[in-house]
Amino acid sequence: MRITITGGTGFIGKAVARKLLEKGHSLAILTRKKPGTAAAHPLKADYFEVDYSNPDTLEKPLENSDLVIHLAAALFCRSKKGFFRANADSTANLIKAANRNKTSRFLLISSLAAGGPTPKDSPSRDEKTEDAPVSYYGKSKLAAEKELLKLENGNYVILRPPIVYGPKDSGFSKIAEWVRKGIMIVPGNSATEFNFVYLEDLVESILRASEENGLKGEKFYVCENKKYPWLEFIEEMAGSMKVKMPRLVNMPASALYAAGLAYETFSYLGGTEPVLNRDKAREAGAGNWICSPEKWEKSSGFTAWTPLKEGLSKTFREVS
Repeated sequence: MRITITGGTGFIGKAVARKLLEKGHSLAILTRKKPGTAAAHPLKADYFEVDYSNPDTLEKPLENSDLVIHLAAALFCRSKKGFFRANADSTANLIKAANRNKTSRFLLISSLAAGGPTPKDSPSRDEKTEDAPVSYYGKSKLAAEKELLKLENGNYVILRPPIVYGPKDSGFSKIAEWVRKGIMIVPGNSATEFNFVYLEDLVESILRASEENGLKGEKFYVCENKKYPWLEFIEEMAGSMKVKMPRLVNMPASALYAAGLAYETFSYLGGTEPVLNRDKAREAGAGNWICSPEKWEKSSGFTAWTPLKEGLSKTFREVS
């Protein structure tokens, strides 16, 4: 099968690409940067430099493509317009290219952020819960999902993972750096609860969703079927890293927002990506981020989630 992957050079994308190649599939990997050398891109795939705002650059990569796996997304932008351009508009252009090339199936890797935090009157969020994103990132991902309604054959699946973790993830590594330094900001409070999904489990879910298995026009939350307070998460991380438990610092929403603005400003001046921005501050102060994977478990048959403690142990064993 010929498969096109956006974000195929990223943390999740590379892991997905390796598994698909092991299964004998032919891959087209889309990247915003020039493919570069074979050493930079060691996978036996066809790499294409594209501009997601220009549909013409998406035509050739999608030629003869049976499946599109859309992973590319922007987590840190400095404006609402930037988020929507990077996440929603790019998806719209991919859909146009998929329609023109008669692509058989489209898989969008969205986010729990598109649904929003857990409603206060509910123990968790599921697919029937009304979407209520609180960040521009979440709103842009929800807008990207709605673009799938324009897919002419309607053969799409949406996966909404929460926090994804695993070896060599840049975002997760930033949290680890602070734990190693002995200090950690608490989003909301230490009892705020989250779901997590280990990289290998998300990859397995993506592979299952990629198959022609009768799933069509559906969205699913995918994660370990257990919630964790932030305090427990940091304790497990410190234990896996074999460092002391860091000092937890509670920051009111206003202070967290101000810190996000400061990081944005300094990163802009320095030409780097911020470790925190105002959009993530909005999410941090929004309450619990709990979702239920039960619909996915029943539909896919996958229930072998990696427990957080085991996943963290694997993560830092591979990093060290």
